[in-house]
Amino acid sequence: MSRSAKGLQTTLQVRLYPTSEQSRLLMAHCLEYISTVNVLVAALDAGILPEKTSTKDFVSNLPSAVKNQALRDAHSVFKRSFELGRIPVLKKPIAQWNNQNWRLFGNMLTLPMCVDGKTQQVHIPCEGIVYAGVPGILRIKKKRGKWVADLTLTIERSLPSEQDGVMGVDLGIKVPAVVYVVGKGTRFFGNGRYQRSMRRRFYARRKKLQKAKKTRAVKKSQGKEARWMKNINHQLSRQVVNHAKEQGVGIIRVEALAGIRHNTARTSRGAHARKNNRMMATWSFYQLTQFLTYKAERLGIQVEQIDPAHTSQECPACRARNKAQDRTYVCADCGWMGHRDKVGAINISRRAGSAGKRQSAVGA
Repeated sequence: MSRSAKGLQTTLQVRLYPTSEQSRLLMAHCLEYISTVNVLVAALDAGILPEKTSTKDFVSNLPSAVKNQALRDAHSVFKRSFELGRIPVLKKPIAQWNNQNWRLFGNMLTLPMCVDGKTQQVHIPCEGIVYAGVPGILRIKKKRGKWVADLTLTIERSLPSEQDGVMGVDLGIKVPAVVYVVGKGTRFFGNGRYQRSMRRRFYARRKKLQKAKKTRAVKKSQGKEARWMKNINHQLSRQVVNHAKEQGVGIIRVEALAGIRHNTARTSRGAHARKNNRMMATWSFYQLTQFLTYKAERLGIQVEQIDPAHTSQECPACRARNKAQDRTYVCADCGWMGHRDKVGAINISRRAGSAGKRQSAVGA
């Protein structure tokens, strides 16, 4: 999910069901597309393309509009080469169409492709979806033997919420999300024990497959775990945002992700600590925060990031700093007692944050 001046950009994935002939055309088109991009990038690097290159300056077995998209992608890849320090070479067969060269009606995707040297509109069956937003770039690729289309949409921003409630959200592993609504109390979301158990099962299976040197099965298991975790994060973020709406919340405050692994790291040693550190290193804090952010902003609820320093140590009553013993926090100064994650959520809700700041991917 990204942001633009006009609204939020999101991507929907649509399964395609091409005939055998359409599948052959798609593969030929995608291979021609990445070949064209690679050739153009090499030409840009060699400095042999005109400053204002157009589709008339190179030959490719692609429709004119798709050639134009390939040229834009080549410029993008070439710019990225300065960051990488090398010229990247595309290998996976993909192709892109801009928003003016494809249509999706019901369960039929229509787009231009070269058939026997001539541009034709090809109608490809797909799963029917209902979407709201302005369509953008369409990317088609083959994933695990299946053709899929990534559809980019720009969703108009909702008007700012008239609600004035404030919610703090504390993310963790044992309790995935603890929320505190100022003046209304705390609620716990998610089942951390179940999630840890499932991820350990995925890890144990991969370890067994790795010993058996079944690399394809290992990759399949990794993909299955990622899809399972993505579904969990979608459900969890929806529950939190729905609760915010029900409680009249206009601002949600979350921890800035930079350093979240360090802040939640265990200092103990041994097998148990190693398991927790591995779990933490692969926990999708970033994805959950992104899902929470765009779902909230669709409803006009503002999301702010706050500095997470000492949020789980500062006493909500007297502001003294104490370290929690296991899951219970007891203030040595005033005697206040409560759940450790509740302390974090309360302190997060009270801190001033910055709205619209891009999250760091450290927690991804």
